[in-house]
Amino acid sequence: MKKIRLDQFTEYRFCSNLQAGAKPGTAAFVVTQANGDNGYDNHLWLLEDGQVRQLTSFNESNFIWEDEETLLFASLRDPKDKEALAAGEERTVFYRLNIHQGEARKAMTIPYTVTGFKRMKDGRLLLTIRYHLDYSRMAELPEQEKQTLLKKKKEEQDYQIVSEAPYYFDGAGFTNGLRSRLAVWDPKQGSVDFLTAPTFAVSGLELEAETNQVVFWGADFTAVKEVKDGLYRLDLTTKTIDCLIEPGQMKISFAQGYCGAILAAMSAGGKYGAGETPKLYLIDPQTKARTLFNDNDATFGNAVGTDCAFGGSAMKKIASTDFYAVMTDADHTPLFRFDSQGRRTEALPFDGAIFGFDLQGDTAYLIAMKDMKLQEIYEANLKTGECVQRSHFNDAVLAECYVAKPKRLDYAQTPDPLWGWVLEPKDYDPSKKYPAILDIHGGPRGSYGTVFYHEMQLWANEGYFVFFCNVHGSDGRGDAFADLRGKFGTIDFDDFMQFTDAVLKAYPQIDAKRIGVTGGSYGGYMTNWIIGHTDRFACAASQRSISNWVSENMVSDIGFSFGNDQMDATPWSDVNKIWDQSPLKAADRCVTPTLFIHSFEDYRCPIQEGMQMYNAIVHHGVEARMCLFKGESHGLSRGGKPLHRIRRLQEITDWMNRFCKQEEK
Repeated sequence: MKKIRLDQFTEYRFCSNLQAGAKPGTAAFVVTQANGDNGYDNHLWLLEDGQVRQLTSFNESNFIWEDEETLLFASLRDPKDKEALAAGEERTVFYRLNIHQGEARKAMTIPYTVTGFKRMKDGRLLLTIRYHLDYSRMAELPEQEKQTLLKKKKEEQDYQIVSEAPYYFDGAGFTNGLRSRLAVWDPKQGSVDFLTAPTFAVSGLELEAETNQVVFWGADFTAVKEVKDGLYRLDLTTKTIDCLIEPGQMKISFAQGYCGAILAAMSAGGKYGAGETPKLYLIDPQTKARTLFNDNDATFGNAVGTDCAFGGSAMKKIASTDFYAVMTDADHTPLFRFDSQGRRTEALPFDGAIFGFDLQGDTAYLIAMKDMKLQEIYEANLKTGECVQRSHFNDAVLAECYVAKPKRLDYAQTPDPLWGWVLEPKDYDPSKKYPAILDIHGGPRGSYGTVFYHEMQLWANEGYFVFFCNVHGSDGRGDAFADLRGKFGTIDFDDFMQFTDAVLKAYPQIDAKRIGVTGGSYGGYMTNWIIGHTDRFACAASQRSISNWVSENMVSDIGFSFGNDQMDATPWSDVNKIWDQSPLKAADRCVTPTLFIHSFEDYRCPIQEGMQMYNAIVHHGVEARMCLFKGESHGLSRGGKPLHRIRRLQEITDWMNRFCKQEEK
């Protein structure tokens, strides 16, 4: 069998934004693939009567169904529109495409940056607009004033003013002065009618098209935004807004109209802090009274990680009196149903990971990974449980390659059952000795499962055992299991060492002196911690890490809220407790050669965190190397520029080969 190549991920195709059509048997979705310009192409595709076909050839990903034959989508095709944007103007251009008739045609141009849109019952569009408090008002100005403002915008490009918090966000850059506003576009009048104040930041929304109501959550701020949003209901007919929950009370994951009430997933965080799993509540829109609908302790959405996904898709759906949601169950993500009494049942068992779904009667359309395949479109019958793969985008790219099958290894029963998986190397010969790599997921509230991971498969193809697990702190097993507050580097470290011991016992073919360790985000933190607390690993690769919780607190986009919460202390209440959980404290004990991977625009785990650990260990005589990526964020390994992703993986693989394959030379 052929080896999986390091750059083979550029041939993979990824699916997102799946939306079922009104006509039975139809659904539209986006397919993404790396292109030759060091970027990605997004095209609209159609599933119809069990077959898939491409609809567009430009770069489109944001769309809705207007009717059972027509898609409305945002696109930038006209050179004049591109020139206007390059000059600093704002606009979003929409095209309309009949799925059975020829080319798309320009439908409308909205003079703002539209980030989301939904069709109202009367044909108008409910918009979310990325609105800058200084510059987005250009569309409202006479031409001369508009040109003056454009000139000012250009002159200010070399400066970044900060006057509020948060002021930047990973993957979005500096956000000072930016808000997400609700508005209505009337295509007949060609007008935009804003519904929320300029200083109000909308975090999420759901439209009830039949009742002309919008449920949304967010907060108004001019200096410091509340971490916990308020919940609101907007009547599109009267344009009145009713506050159901004041900001600062609940962390809201989602909310939607349901049987005359509001169904909301929320948490006060009183028992388990910021990461506490949201419970389901019903809210009476008249009295604002809250009733517990389901005392939920399971994770909404898919927490099972992979480096072979791109873009997002819906993870929840209300159908009549049933509420459906993808939820993480330890290491896989089935589809669950909540009935009108709040009782939860498994609507569709799924031994893999669902990345998005939509419903059409008893049919569920899925974007999913299973059986160690890459993402594909599946069609499932909710009555029978039958699930059929409808797309075959990635069958050929892996058809002749060695794909290692994860072999489960149970290694602890108390206080909680723990297990992980081992990938055996290509052409595995039990009579030989092999190097190995321990790979640690991010989060910590992330999860590994039996889904395809390109980097792990590459290393297995390069002759490594690869082993990975979900320790205490991981997602999908309830809040008590996931709670690491104030305990970072303790029970999780013990779990990893116990797992490593179990893998070595189960596979004596692994050379214990030739094991590397790597991970990103929380996995990078844990890699930093490991090299300061054991010398058992031949080398390490720390990616987008945290090394010092004290400094992270004031520079991460979520540091002030997340860091203080996870440390169970603040720098002002108990700085020693925070320092005790910082890998940098033990850097003087490190002897493990370590590679550091970081991105200049990583605002989640800022670049200074990797720099601190690198400087600390090299000044204590440890061999180290640091590779820093320009123009990349925290998501480098999953959504970074293709050439940067190749270089990142090459750096890690070369580092592992240097220290873990020495005896093979």
